[in-house]
Amino acid sequence: MILRSNSRSNLVLIVSIALGLVLILGYLFSSHDAFRERLQGVAPSLSKPTSDAQTYEDETSESLGGVVSPPRTDKLHVLLPASNPEVNLCKTLMSASILGYPTPTLIAWNETFDTSYLLGGGSHVAKITKVLEYLEAMPSSQDNELVLMMDAYGAFNLYDNPGNKATHMEADIWFQLRPETFIDRYYSINKAANKRLQKRLGSAVEAEGVQQTIIFGAGKRCAPNQVHTVACYPIPESPLPADLYGANTDTIMGRNKYTSLRQRYLNSGYIIGPVSDMRKMFRRAQEKVDAIKDQVDWDNGSHGSDFMYHGSDQSIFNSMLGEQEFQREVMRRRHYKSGDTNGKPPPPTYLEGTLIDDPLNPSFTHEPMEHKAGKPDEFGMGLDYFSELGQQTVNAEEDATWIKHTVEPEDQIGERHIFACPLRATKKIPKDVSSSRQPFELMAETGETPAESSWDDIPLYTNICMDQIPVMIHHNGDKGAREYAWPNLWLQPHARKLMDQVLMQEQSSNGGAGGAFTEGNYISWPELCPREMDAELFRDV
Repeated sequence: MILRSNSRSNLVLIVSIALGLVLILGYLFSSHDAFRERLQGVAPSLSKPTSDAQTYEDETSESLGGVVSPPRTDKLHVLLPASNPEVNLCKTLMSASILGYPTPTLIAWNETFDTSYLLGGGSHVAKITKVLEYLEAMPSSQDNELVLMMDAYGAFNLYDNPGNKATHMEADIWFQLRPETFIDRYYSINKAANKRLQKRLGSAVEAEGVQQTIIFGAGKRCAPNQVHTVACYPIPESPLPADLYGANTDTIMGRNKYTSLRQRYLNSGYIIGPVSDMRKMFRRAQEKVDAIKDQVDWDNGSHGSDFMYHGSDQSIFNSMLGEQEFQREVMRRRHYKSGDTNGKPPPPTYLEGTLIDDPLNPSFTHEPMEHKAGKPDEFGMGLDYFSELGQQTVNAEEDATWIKHTVEPEDQIGERHIFACPLRATKKIPKDVSSSRQPFELMAETGETPAESSWDDIPLYTNICMDQIPVMIHHNGDKGAREYAWPNLWLQPHARKLMDQVLMQEQSSNGGAGGAFTEGNYISWPELCPREMDAELFRDV
């Protein structure tokens, strides 16, 4: 009996030691893995990409909480509000053409905007009108096709960086990943968002038919809107991990008071959604444009909101998102039943350091809103919180950088700022990138494919806080990066040869590659981007 007891004790001791070693090793390596698990839980496409985009037309629509989503499609229309040719527009066109995006349509081309008190002379408000005109002209047979509207007038960063206004009125978005990856992520983002809606709103989702179908860029500020307005205070908590920037997350501690905030607010630099839903949303936006007053009733006294924040389309979409989220909370309370495991009241949040104790009636002085029946303010609007579609650069200088995924990130990034996020970049290329067409596919027939030609080999702009490779880079922060960072984009220094192949496709297809459409006419690459721009566009000399 004593021998058996000792053997049993020894066995217990050995097992205990083994478990202890496992726990110690787990502790040492769990920080990054735990973060990734949280990302997987709220944004599956970051770590578990869905199937290739080519299968979309064979897939049926999905149902979540009794709400049927529109059928999937890979048909994509690209709209670029732009009134005149300039080199940064050509960079957008070049990156899109080389990667195989559909030929874009230029909106408001050759139009002049000279209203002195409005941003861009009124071009930012006019793009709502012009995009709506385009959507209204599309037949109902195209209602389920996707429309991507990209801002080629520049980002609304004028209040953060009021320097040379001209630099804010030029294109500032580059593509770096394929359209099949873009479309794949559009659907996976909406799928994850609709699961979060089910959890947040409970039975209201099915009762009111609430779902996300339209995606905007996401930013760290409710800009340019004033924070006491409906545009800002009802916005729900960000789904990004609460320790994204360590203990500094959602505090004013950082390079400036916004850099440690999680992305939570709308940025209108890019918008994507089905034609029918985009048409409905732009109609409401146009109603707001038509109702613009010289002075807004709930201005804080600074007159900063005059003329709807001086003609900012982003301020209009901010207001629409705030109204939508306010009414979603009204719906949640209307349909909430005790015992409902979903749809519990949201916990308090903070808006730039101010407590939001109730998203319908915060304690501070605020713009009130009517509690409405039904869902008149519901437009299926949501945000690209995880920068899967695009990476904003404003207030995010330390969040992303160029890295190759065959080299240890630490060896490429070097010393970082004291307020930078914990480094979470890995050497892993997501499946939705690695399974897409390879970067230099256009050069395969020429026999000049570079030695380093896979997605692993090339530098990709990567969010190192979330280990995310965005499809697009949105230069709404440092505008100078459009010049000094251009050589970092993977297509350089091979851009000239790649564009030659694109233009050969244009000739064989009688137009439609490399250039752009406008009002039914096709403008070729040489017309839009003449040789005088070559020195800036092609960094091979």
